[in-house]
Amino acid sequence: MNFIFFEDKIETLGFFSARLARALSARGFETYVHSFYSDPASLFSRIREGETVLITFNCIGVSGEPEYMRNGASIWKQYGVTVVNILVDHPMYYHEQLESLASYSSSSESTHIVCIDRNHMRYVKNFYPEAVNVHFMVLAGSGAEYALDFEKKKYDIIFTGNFTPCSYFERFIECNGKEYAEFYRGIIDDMLCDPSRSVERVCLEHIKREEPDASPEELRFTISKFLFIDLYVRFLLRERALVALDNAGFDIKLVGHGFEAVRTKSGRTLSGKTLLPTAHCLEETAYARISLNVMPGFTDGGHDRILSAMMCRTLSLTDASVWLKENFTDEKELCFYDIKNPESLARTAEKLLSDRKLLYSVTENGHKKALESHTWNSRASEILGWLI
Repeated sequence: MNFIFFEDKIETLGFFSARLARALSARGFETYVHSFYSDPASLFSRIREGETVLITFNCIGVSGEPEYMRNGASIWKQYGVTVVNILVDHPMYYHEQLESLASYSSSSESTHIVCIDRNHMRYVKNFYPEAVNVHFMVLAGSGAEYALDFEKKKYDIIFTGNFTPCSYFERFIECNGKEYAEFYRGIIDDMLCDPSRSVERVCLEHIKREEPDASPEELRFTISKFLFIDLYVRFLLRERALVALDNAGFDIKLVGHGFEAVRTKSGRTLSGKTLLPTAHCLEETAYARISLNVMPGFTDGGHDRILSAMMCRTLSLTDASVWLKENFTDEKELCFYDIKNPESLARTAEKLLSDRKLLYSVTENGHKKALESHTWNSRASEILGWLI
């Protein structure tokens, strides 16, 4: 069995691919990381029919891209390649690809869909019966090589990511008239009222109220058109967290673009570096005492930002999920805050920065647990368990 990965399409996903390829190579497997825009012919010598596995992220290479199609079928289908497709976003973003598995993959039976949230996994199983093998696996943490001793830290709080103001999404809310706008805003209000409920749960409740006889196919298609709702809520919660910290007087290190659009009560403009390569983000995270995470709607899963902070020997301060509560203890390996009460975030941050003994203890425990259980080597073991 040998493995193929992609790079150069999306930098972060290429980074994940390289880390996973390294973990599998260390176990003696042949791995090949292919530049997405290179001549696909260079892949052919790497493919052994019935023995090769493509591990990709977010449907890269299995979305009908012409580079990887021949005579109307993908090269993976023609050569009997097993596909492991890891979705790092909600499956609603990949409706067309999930609906067309048989066209882009070798077969449904030899395609593995991997979700980083258990609700995402349930969603795929419920709405895409063509997906036979569906798994749950949170991404690994990265950055242990950048971990620093406490005396070398130079930032109190860091946030790595991007920001888009909610005003950007207003055009999508208003585009179909007043009645639809009210419908969309009702979903948004419900999601903000209780962020612990998954986006699909809230959307389905509202859709079924309007269309009680909608078929599963109609439901999955409709939800796939609500991406702007998911993003609106994601960025609003991100803004509220940053504003709460700014109001409390914290100087936040921001790595990413768009933060100048955050509406602070003080009128102060937040700004960050352009989001640089993943390795740079990890290196900067290692210089921070606390890494802020605002979960992008993953109510029963985890985000790699949390585990990577731990790897970097930085305390992860995050809102909770079912999976996180099952696997970590508050004020032992990480610290939780209430996403519905942003002011609690500022209080928790102040407590941690004023109690260096607690800060150090939680950071070290998180670092140890991440190294023990949440490396790319451990994720390679999970993947091999599905394939062998």
